[in-house]
Amino acid sequence: MGLIKKPNELTQSKIKLKGLIYGQPGIGKTSLALSSPKPLLIDFDNGLRRVAKQYQTDSVQIESYQNLIDILEKEDISSYETIVIDTLGKVIDRIGDWLSLSNPKIKQSDGQLSMKGWGNVKGEFQRLLKLLENKNKSVIFIAHEKEEKVGDEVMKRPDVAGSSGKDIVKELDFMGYMSMKGGKRTIDLAPNEAYYAKNSLNLNSFLEYLPLTGINNFLTTNIFEAYTNKLAQDELLIIEYNNVIAELQNKINNLKNAEDLNLYYSSIYNKHDKLWSSYQMEANFLKIKTEELGCEFDKKSKEFVSNKKEEIKVEEIKEEVKND
Repeated sequence: MGLIKKPNELTQSKIKLKGLIYGQPGIGKTSLALSSPKPLLIDFDNGLRRVAKQYQTDSVQIESYQNLIDILEKEDISSYETIVIDTLGKVIDRIGDWLSLSNPKIKQSDGQLSMKGWGNVKGEFQRLLKLLENKNKSVIFIAHEKEEKVGDEVMKRPDVAGSSGKDIVKELDFMGYMSMKGGKRTIDLAPNEAYYAKNSLNLNSFLEYLPLTGINNFLTTNIFEAYTNKLAQDELLIIEYNNVIAELQNKINNLKNAEDLNLYYSSIYNKHDKLWSSYQMEANFLKIKTEELGCEFDKKSKEFVSNKKEEIKVEEIKEEVKND
């Protein structure tokens, strides 16, 4: 069985995502993150106490990065689908502390990490993500916001020490900025000049987070299930697209001459509902067929005409010679 697969032949396992929610203090970031599928809260920031009792979930109070590694490597977490880490800034700080225990030289005299130290932190963070991936878990990070000067503008970004923040964003499927707009809590996934965000999932980029009145399942519904449904719809579209392309190619392959080309062009060409690049593919097929038949499209008459010279049959030449 071949290793190369067409898009519609790929099998989708249960969707696992990596995301980040950051924003203003006390706006409900932890409650939002805990609305992901079957969450386990890794609590570096003592954030669970700020969540309403009815929406609190299983959690682990973390003192060091080693505690997190022990949980992931030694504890049975099979019943959880999402690991929520509160906060991203704290886990990055704890990784730095943990690495410096075995290699104190990665910290400078003022206690800050060296450039090499930040490189080590980045490598360990990537190992953490790989460990979560191997455990078949989604991960949602929570972060506070901070302001960053970009030219004359001030941008909001996740509060993460060093250059780690920008590197971490590359690993994420989505990053949402949570804020208050018009008295309503909102999550923005589309980046702009005011804040960092990311929406690799191509979902709705603006979400309104309504006050909780029942089940806490906002991210489960609006991110995880929405993305799963989008993938299913995309798979159906891929099948439809392939069928359309195959039908167009078959019709064009059956054209025999300039008359057939003109009939196709006047009655069929671009008459189907456009799907992705189907118009372009149809034009390419028609161009190839036109050249194959020795025809060309006359722009003045807007018709296909043959550019082949009439062949003189040998029998006709012989007949002319005989008559002479």
